[in-house]
Amino acid sequence: MISIFKTNIQSGVELNNISQHLNTLLSGATWSVDLSDSDKILRIDSSLDKISDAVSLLTKFGYDCENLQNFYAPPVW
Repeated sequence: MISIFKTNIQSGVELNNISQHLNTLLSGATWSVDLSDSDKILRIDSSLDKISDAVSLLTKFGYDCENLQNFYAPPVW
């Protein structure tokens, strides 16, 4: 499942502060934050549904996190 979130993570420093927590939460998943995008898009590609967990984690650290889109993509072999 690929999930797309709008966040208010503004800088690399902020991203570094939350990265370890995201890595732990999203173990086995691929994720990224596009700081150059006006919506500071967090993209999560995971075999597990981590939507509520990701929103809770970012909210806990004082960030906005709005789920914009979810979709399932077949595995690429």
